[in-house]
Amino acid sequence: MIVKNVTFYIKSQYVKEFIEATLKNQKCSLKEEGIKSFNFLQDCDDASKFLLHEVYESENDMQKHLETEHFKEWINTVEEYFLSPREKCVYLPVSK
Repeated sequence: MIVKNVTFYIKSQYVKEFIEATLKNQKCSLKEEGIKSFNFLQDCDDASKFLLHEVYESENDMQKHLETEHFKEWINTVEEYFLSPREKCVYLPVSK
């Protein structure tokens, strides 16, 4: 299992468009083999701050996601909406 959290700060005039595009990407992503969950969250205190919490079965599945047509369409659409660069963190399970 591999978990990726990506935080986005969106220009206020593009919040609605970002939500629409990301919901479409989420719907397509959840159909991919190897994706265990794909959560899209909005900050309670800052309506222009969002989090994608993605859980993959493997690092290979995470890389395959980045090569899908729906991801490429999404990133090409929303990149102009970013107020600042994305903040990405990737996590692996801690084993005993």
